[in-house]
Amino acid sequence: MNKLFLFVFIASCVLFAGIGFAQTRTKGSANRAEVREEVSGKRNTSVAAAEAVQSVREFIKYLFHQKPDIATDTNAQSRWLSEAMRKALANRQTVYAAYAKENPDSPEGPPSNGDFIGSWDYPTSFRLVDSRLSGQRAVVDVQFAWGKNTNYPGDKRLTSYILVRESGSWKLEDIYSFEGKFVSAGSLLETFRGKSYP
Repeated sequence: MNKLFLFVFIASCVLFAGIGFAQTRTKGSANRAEVREEVSGKRNTSVAAAEAVQSVREFIKYLFHQKPDIATDTNAQSRWLSEAMRKALANRQTVYAAYAKENPDSPEGPPSNGDFIGSWDYPTSFRLVDSRLSGQRAVVDVQFAWGKNTNYPGDKRLTSYILVRESGSWKLEDIYSFEGKFVSAGSLLETFRGKSYP
């Protein structure tokens, strides 16, 4: 019995010492996970379809008019916006109506074409920088530039228009704005889905 007790005691000491050693060994070091990069000869992306790029070009030109406005122009919404973006825009309009009711003196306006450009002060020019196709999505990168007679003279902003294939056409699913001097990084779709305004 004493030999069995001694064996259990020694085994327990070894086990607990091993656990303590393992904990002290990793306690001071950062946890790291191994990651493996999959390399293949074929790229998963390619240049976006010309139709997707043209759709972004036409959409931006449409946005440079104050009237008609995408927020109220249901034909334009059907032509250019995905179902997810149309629902998010409707949500944004509802949230704005509640905000405007509670804040009648606020200078904030309802959703408009400017939201899809990312600025209330329109840029003087835009340039299609790059495009890519990844699965069922096309991404078109656009650089907007503001000239000297604007509120942001010399500013240039990179914006990615993300399109998805719906009903046989390329439709705007989201717009991603990158961090800049006068703009925060963000997703228009997520902003429109939000429950607060502005």
